[in-house]
Amino acid sequence: MNVGIIGTGARGLPMAQNILKAGDNLFIYARHPEKAAALKQGGARFVEYPAEVGAESEIILLSLPFDPDVEEILLAENGVLSGTAPGCIILDTTTGTPEASVQMAAFCAEKGVGYLDAPISGGVKRAEEATLTFIVGGEDNIFDKALPLMKKLGNNVYKIGPVGAGRTLKALNQIIAGMNTLILCETVVLGQKAGISAETFYEVLSKCAANSFHLQTKLPNFIIPDNFDGGHRIEMMIKDLEIALQVAKANKTPLMLTGIGTQLYRAGAGSGYSDKDISAMVKFFGSIAELNLKK
Repeated sequence: MNVGIIGTGARGLPMAQNILKAGDNLFIYARHPEKAAALKQGGARFVEYPAEVGAESEIILLSLPFDPDVEEILLAENGVLSGTAPGCIILDTTTGTPEASVQMAAFCAEKGVGYLDAPISGGVKRAEEATLTFIVGGEDNIFDKALPLMKKLGNNVYKIGPVGAGRTLKALNQIIAGMNTLILCETVVLGQKAGISAETFYEVLSKCAANSFHLQTKLPNFIIPDNFDGGHRIEMMIKDLEIALQVAKANKTPLMLTGIGTQLYRAGAGSGYSDKDISAMVKFFGSIAELNLKK
């Protein structure tokens, strides 16, 4: 299969590596190809314009940070859609708004190109392990054609509904993930103030009702080693929660806790943690509590 990928960042890069491992031909457009040089050594072909990815690929995976990035990559003068042939599929793993995915699907349909909104969950580690979860919105026949590629990259693929449904459910996931991490960080700070180490917190509460995916990942991987590089950046969580608030507004549903959580993340970003993993909020809460956490 000829596969294209645009967006070789924290999750896009390991997905690209797994596509190569699966034996597919891989075509890449990268704004900074030097950062993905290892893919060329693995057999990937780098092209100069997104349109060339469109011309060479049967299915194109997008792993981009924001909706405007997707729009530019698809619709610009030398964008993907200027080079695609009818029947090509856009597999858009970007976490964006449901409304934007519906708009992109319409532009793709005009060119005879299929579009799936397929945000992923699982983080960098699961991207590396090819155990991601795909949350997909789109037409059944397009989904069926893209399913083999998704199965090479993840072990859970869910077809939720029409275009936009995938991003809607991903927004709900991000509410829980974001709020869970805030509670975790706030509680770790209280524990340390009360004389309970993060190590003890992790060991004991892993066996209690407080256990969660984020307790199992954020404590040992970020908080205990006091290293908040990598992971899901605070600036990206702010974007995710703002999307959730837009979904809530469209559905006339109050999200009071999520609104407060968004403001807390904004405060953390403003305090210098914008590019750190969301668990760096433990440092922000620690500063408020006058707790001298590790530097």
